[in-house]
Amino acid sequence: MDGINLVSLQDEILAHIESEFPSYEIVEDIVLDDEYILKINNNVKPFVVIQWGGLARSSSESSIAGVRHDEYRSDFDLVVVAPTPRIARRILNMFMDKLIGWRIQGSALTPSLGIDTFAVRDQNSQPHLYLSVGTLAFRFNSSNPSANITP
Repeated sequence: MDGINLVSLQDEILAHIESEFPSYEIVEDIVLDDEYILKINNNVKPFVVIQWGGLARSSSESSIAGVRHDEYRSDFDLVVVAPTPRIARRILNMFMDKLIGWRIQGSALTPSLGIDTFAVRDQNSQPHLYLSVGTLAFRFNSSNPSANITP
């Protein structure tokens, strides 16, 4: 396939993450809403959720040849779900440390936004679980600007 194929880049990133961290459960695109989180036991083995961002055109890297020749960017959130804030922070730091600078098709993963840790509170307002969130971004160009992705 040619053209702008964000999904293939996401698949490449996911495969790399799974190979680098085989002892962690990695899940994609789970909605971490209150109901889902409260069903998780607070003695849970830490796991990581990847939430993929969309396609964005880089306005500073536009081409006079047309929009399909422009540079694009995307990002993804790494969300660590853990029973304590320290565990959540340590795991996220380990993931970020291994992934920052990893090369992908003419680009590299770079941190975007800050890293935050949140307490998820139960119905009694007691901390139940902790989430640490970090965002990584990458830039890319179309592999063949005159082609479109077709199924």
